[in-house]
Amino acid sequence: MSNVDSKPFFKRPAYWFASSYSFCYYACAAFVFSFYAIWLSSEIGLSAEQTGILYSSNFTFSLFFMSFYGILQDKLVLKKHLVWFQSIIMTCCAPAIIYVYEPLLRESFYVGVVFGSVYLGLGWVAGMGLVDSFCDKISRACSIEFGQVRTWGSLSYAAGTFIAGLLMSVDPHLNFYMASAVGVLYMVLNIVFKPENISAQNMAKIANNNQSLTFVEIISVFKLVRFWIFVLYVLGTYSLYNIFDQQLFPVFFTHLFDEKSNAYQIYGYLNSAQVFLEAAVMFTVPFVANKIGAKNALIFAAFVSFLRIYLASVVTSVEMFAVIKLMHCLEISTVLVAVFKYIQCNFDKRLSATVFLIGYQVAGSIGVIAFSSTVGSFYDSYGAGVTFHYLGLTVLAFMIFAVIFLKQDKSFKQIFKKDKLTASAA
Repeated sequence: MSNVDSKPFFKRPAYWFASSYSFCYYACAAFVFSFYAIWLSSEIGLSAEQTGILYSSNFTFSLFFMSFYGILQDKLVLKKHLVWFQSIIMTCCAPAIIYVYEPLLRESFYVGVVFGSVYLGLGWVAGMGLVDSFCDKISRACSIEFGQVRTWGSLSYAAGTFIAGLLMSVDPHLNFYMASAVGVLYMVLNIVFKPENISAQNMAKIANNNQSLTFVEIISVFKLVRFWIFVLYVLGTYSLYNIFDQQLFPVFFTHLFDEKSNAYQIYGYLNSAQVFLEAAVMFTVPFVANKIGAKNALIFAAFVSFLRIYLASVVTSVEMFAVIKLMHCLEISTVLVAVFKYIQCNFDKRLSATVFLIGYQVAGSIGVIAFSSTVGSFYDSYGAGVTFHYLGLTVLAFMIFAVIFLKQDKSFKQIFKKDKLTASAA
């Protein structure tokens, strides 16, 4: 074990670099996406069905981008080619959305859908998985818990959402200018971070020295039954709560208020509170997941998803809907940390980005593609209560599937011991 690894995590340069990547990226994402569905509905004037078409298209295009990002980043390990590309996308946010995307959605809807699917897919829909997997690789190389790194992403998303809520009531375009400003900071970070400063013994934890991944090794993961069981779990949980949280709930909640400006501010406050709570959960959940196992953590996350969606079909007060919104902190933090730990336990360490981006992100996207337009149309026809009822029951069914079929974890102690031996032998 290196001397650097013996230091507390907060004294390691790698921790602050990985945390800064997460912090900058999710601040930018907050300015773009925390009020995205509301912007589409209230500012652009799209119906729930049109929003569903747009979401489906965003995720359809992103299937390719996620697969490309995952496979290429596993081959690059910690080289920054893709991260540089993302920084350009982030910096161009304001001109791309204000002067291209928005006019196209107003005047030529389907052309706007295609443009947004490519631009937003490269930058955020697929990009979030790339940044998380990149930070996870830095974390595992330097024996840091990913949850402690990702906490900073949650904090920046919370702060960004709070500011975005205030700016939304003044001028929505201000949010996109803020996103571009953060993109410039992300570029500066990319200049400063030097992966070559990470020792060879630490790099051995995430890659075999002098052995590049072959195509045969990459595709071998798709022959594993446990991979497809994991995919089915993601398809029935992650994709459905994505539709609920991003496509339906923001619009539903803001329609509970008579004044749009009040609705935006209150939703912004709730979003910020939720993500601050998410940061606290993100910091502590790695220790819980290590204790109960990644499989049980994934099952717990699915249960929270079911509970939130189903409760939304039966409660009536604004206060209870606010509680449902805040419960999201348990769900997203747990599933994100548990997914990386489940991958670590059950798949080749060199394929973490491939399994995460294809097995988790692509599978979730396929679910959004398959269900979002239908769910949006169902929502328009039957209302929120009936829609949330059936979505919740569907998530419950997939949670039961996970209890029966997800693979039991290997011992985390064995994995950590193996990592230490690998580092010592390097």
